[in-house]
Amino acid sequence: MKTINRCLRSRWLLALFASLFLAVGASAQNEVRGRVTADGQPLVGASVIIKGTTTGTSTDTSGDFTIRAKSGAVLSVGFVGYKTREVAVTAGATFLDIVLEAEEALIDDVVVIGYGSMKKSDLTGSVVSVKMDAIKDISAPSVEGLLQGRAAGLQIMNTSQDPGAGAVVRIRGNSSLNGSNTPLIVVDGFPIGDAGNLSQINPSDIESIEILKDASSSAIYGSRGANGVILIQTRTAKGGSTQVSVNHRTTIGQFTDELNVWRNPLQMAQIANEELTNAGLPALYTGQYNNGTYYPSLIEIQQGKWSNTDWADLCMRTAVVNNTTATLSHSTDKAAINLSLNYFDDEGVYKKDNFRKGNVTLNGSYKLAKNFTLQTSNIFSIHKRHVNNTLEYGRNPLWPVYDEDGNYFVASETDFGHPLIISDNVKNETQGRDLISSLAAEWEIVEGLKIRTQLNYNYSTTVQDVYNASNTSQEAHDMNGIAQMNNSLSQDVLSETYITFQRTFADRHNLSVMAGHSFDYNMGRTLGTTAYDFVNDALGNENMGAGNPQKNVINNTYQNSKLLSFYGRLNYVLDDKYLFTFTMRADGSSKFGKNSKWGYFPSGAVSWKLHNEPWMQKLNVFDEFKIRASWGLSGNQGISPYQTLNRYGTEKYWFADKWQTAIGPGYEAGREGANDRYILWGGISNPDLRWESTRQWNLGVDLAFFRRRLRVTMDYYDKYTTDLLREKYLPLSSGYDKMWVNDGNIRNRGFELTLDGDIVSRKNTSLSATFIFSRNRNKVTDLGNAVSSGLSTDYLTGMQYEVCGQSLSMFNGNPSVYAIGYPMYVFYGYRVDGIIQQGEDPGFMSSDGKDLPGELKYVDLNGDYAIDDRDRCIIGDPNPDFTASLNLAFRYKNLDVSVFLNGVFGNDVIYNGYTYDPRVKIKRWTPDNPTNKYPRLNSTRSYLFSDYFVHDGSFVRMQNINIGYTIPVRKAFIRSVRVFANIENAYTFTEFDGYDPEVGVDGIYWGGYPRLRKYTIGLDLKF
Repeated sequence: MKTINRCLRSRWLLALFASLFLAVGASAQNEVRGRVTADGQPLVGASVIIKGTTTGTSTDTSGDFTIRAKSGAVLSVGFVGYKTREVAVTAGATFLDIVLEAEEALIDDVVVIGYGSMKKSDLTGSVVSVKMDAIKDISAPSVEGLLQGRAAGLQIMNTSQDPGAGAVVRIRGNSSLNGSNTPLIVVDGFPIGDAGNLSQINPSDIESIEILKDASSSAIYGSRGANGVILIQTRTAKGGSTQVSVNHRTTIGQFTDELNVWRNPLQMAQIANEELTNAGLPALYTGQYNNGTYYPSLIEIQQGKWSNTDWADLCMRTAVVNNTTATLSHSTDKAAINLSLNYFDDEGVYKKDNFRKGNVTLNGSYKLAKNFTLQTSNIFSIHKRHVNNTLEYGRNPLWPVYDEDGNYFVASETDFGHPLIISDNVKNETQGRDLISSLAAEWEIVEGLKIRTQLNYNYSTTVQDVYNASNTSQEAHDMNGIAQMNNSLSQDVLSETYITFQRTFADRHNLSVMAGHSFDYNMGRTLGTTAYDFVNDALGNENMGAGNPQKNVINNTYQNSKLLSFYGRLNYVLDDKYLFTFTMRADGSSKFGKNSKWGYFPSGAVSWKLHNEPWMQKLNVFDEFKIRASWGLSGNQGISPYQTLNRYGTEKYWFADKWQTAIGPGYEAGREGANDRYILWGGISNPDLRWESTRQWNLGVDLAFFRRRLRVTMDYYDKYTTDLLREKYLPLSSGYDKMWVNDGNIRNRGFELTLDGDIVSRKNTSLSATFIFSRNRNKVTDLGNAVSSGLSTDYLTGMQYEVCGQSLSMFNGNPSVYAIGYPMYVFYGYRVDGIIQQGEDPGFMSSDGKDLPGELKYVDLNGDYAIDDRDRCIIGDPNPDFTASLNLAFRYKNLDVSVFLNGVFGNDVIYNGYTYDPRVKIKRWTPDNPTNKYPRLNSTRSYLFSDYFVHDGSFVRMQNINIGYTIPVRKAFIRSVRVFANIENAYTFTEFDGYDPEVGVDGIYWGGYPRLRKYTIGLDLKF
């Protein structure tokens, strides 16, 4: 019994000691709280484990965790796709802020492609993903301007700085003469048309942008994919949490150069007199009246008796842009919703010139069952644009703002150029509403087999109100005021259904199949009303009925088109080394004739992952080495409907107290009507009109070295477009001037290179660089024969060409041509060999003074001692030799700095500023200043278009400098705070004499005003 008692006492003692030990151990443990983030975002579900034990927890929806750990313990924190980090628990530690870094070697980005997505490593075509982080801080009304220089093969031209202005977008050059050259835009799976529709989307709402460049990638879009495709995915809620973010940007814009206006009125008057006397005309500034206007003498001006008005200061201001976005996102395992509100206000450099836009974006996903999901995407925008950019800031500085009675000064009854009168009495406003809406249902029938049906709707309407008061122009004065109201409406309804199947067999064969069909209905209509002859200007166009009813003009249009499509794609991967892609699409379009409604667009691509071959892995050099090859056929239906039919129309307007009928195509041969009101033939039918087809092959290589810290992508492509959609000139005997035909070929060849490197990659410091190089060679290879296509023939070379582009009045014609064997829009004109000096034989004779000293010395190419059409040749090319960009990004802890440079090289630009630029006129040729660059002044000179006006448009622009700082926060309700500042268009290196060498595809410089240097400060808050 004693033995038993001793045993019991021993057990009680053992239990007591054990309890005391556990109590001591427990007292040595602390409750440790923390937050796990990456790239400023919380990581939901990250694992937090005490190293060497099985004790652990995971982060909640805010990235927060709580765990009990003793001092000295090590926490192992991990998340898929990120480097595992070990953090020691120190004495007294209560909160740990843990930031994980992405593990590049583990990440295989998912890339959106047409009708689906796939791993980036499995791509067989040429697809580029734009880095959204690089453009997130730039304030802009539309995304296309932000993409400039961000992707190889993508050319963006920001040709206007007016508020709300868009940009010109091209992928791998121009492929059509008269059809569309802009890429297809697809938003959340909905093709919304060309790049002009990008203005409907708030850039802050965009999550990803993919650019499909080769035919293998874009052929799935068939007749609309020939010019490439830009895929945009808007943001959706993720992470099983509720998140709120607010960001604001304020931008001010100032000119990068001085305006080309006269600052010295005496010098201006002297130059004006010289221009007239050189032309054999009397001087203007002589202290006499001329056509009702008094022009002071040079002595009066010198004595300061007249004004020196700074009209630019009266017309212009510092541009101010405010851009605010608020976003709410919430997600659970059953539903996700993302709501974004944006307001954009751009006060342009012209006073009263502005653009305002509001955006609402609502995306949702609802899991109604384990295998059934509903998704919706909605973008609604409203905008208002007030145009006031026609003010004459170059008005004569001698004219004062006000007269002696305090009224606006006008030099004569025909002086309609006073900027303040125009600003007060001209109305030009446009308001618009746009809606992009999609509803999709996806059903996973069995594992790997899904069917998706989607209904898309795009609605756009605009209303333009214009009124020109009777004191704002000669025409408005003669017509006692002109009022206009123009309405437009467009709708696009797209229904499509497709099925996908994906399965891996025997761990070697990965198969993905997609097939579907779609039907697209597009409708557009316009209604325009013009009224004249108002009793007074009080009501403007608020009451157009107040105009003379006999002079009212009403015009309207209506058109619709339909597109029926069937498509499919097969992807096959063998052993994660050999990849194959085949696509096919058939499109039937109502735009084409009964004989050619259907087009068929196949494509194929193969790829080889050499880095997964055992013999390549032994070299231990490449982290990635992939070769890609593709070929495909895509189409272009970018013409208006009804071009295959006989077309009729009317063009009637009131002038000189009677109805006038415009002389259009077929006027003499086909007009019908009575009482001077006619129906005009608009064009003749062509039932054989068919698709423009583009065949393209692409060879590419993807490389990665040094644990993927250096990544290289190279592509070479050959893009050949046949059956060009163009308006063919017809013989005069037909009674028509043009008709739509398929005639001609264009070839684009090019090379693209992207170098992407992580130069420094450490815990607190990183430095990365991205270099992009693109080279495209464009050539018109065929335009039909000269007889049937209305082509002209060059006298010296026999080259056949067609005049194209825009006409310039100073040259009395078009400077650009489509010439066989040359790029599109090449310049065709005369060569100049300096300035004719006194006593020099110019090498030609002229009856209009072009052979006098001080004039341009034209080159007599055919040697007949005369300058005429037979001396013309190709004198310039607006297409660049290549483009390049460089982006540098540096981060130290919470500080980030980036610099972006963009360059265009080897393009020519037509610059006509010599005829009006004061800085040039003061350097003109005179007997005392025998310059060989600037000709003498002559107010009646008729210029021949020559290479004197063709300038090198190459430039390198420091496009953006950005600095930002993420402020550490410890508030439970604030996830992150970031402040930043950037400068856009910081400096441009160029030898171009005009304001800005960045012009449109035709290379014509239109003047305007200098590019703005924009200073932005911003704040991003996340809750």
